[in-house]
Amino acid sequence: MKKYESGIHYGENRSCVELEASFRLLKTIHCQTEENRDHMIEKLQRLQNEDFNRVLIPKFTYTVDGNDVTYEVDFIKGYGVGTYIPEFAQIVAEDVRDHKSPWTFTDYHMVNFMVEFQTNKIYAIDFQSYCYTPDMEKRRRIWDANLEKDKVRMERIYNGQWNHARIRKKG
Repeated sequence: MKKYESGIHYGENRSCVELEASFRLLKTIHCQTEENRDHMIEKLQRLQNEDFNRVLIPKFTYTVDGNDVTYEVDFIKGYGVGTYIPEFAQIVAEDVRDHKSPWTFTDYHMVNFMVEFQTNKIYAIDFQSYCYTPDMEKRRRIWDANLEKDKVRMERIYNGQWNHARIRKKG
């Protein structure tokens, strides 16, 4: 289990004790059919043995209950900017988009590539977008479209036009 430095503050003088913390995410995919379940299991089995060079896969385990597939994964504490910041985007492009295997990730939005706090290690965190995509040109088209969408979204956020999470005013 991945551990991060943490601490607790207490008392009037806010004394601090240094500790370690670990985080785990639990995700259940309700697959509806045996066929969908089997596809999800195949993805996870392949992903456990996959190597994307400098782009890491968080440690995970999975279980199956009927058509539900549940995986428990190390939470990566960091920033979802893996394809937005040029130095990290170059690594993701080389090691994921241009991965030699026909199996790779195909949702290249920045939030799916977490840059770990203090280490700058890059983790792919959207397991559902891992799939069979042998067409390199198709991967590049998806890459370009995803990066353009992220660019537009970030410009809107910077300009105060974030509208996905409406804030309600009191009173």
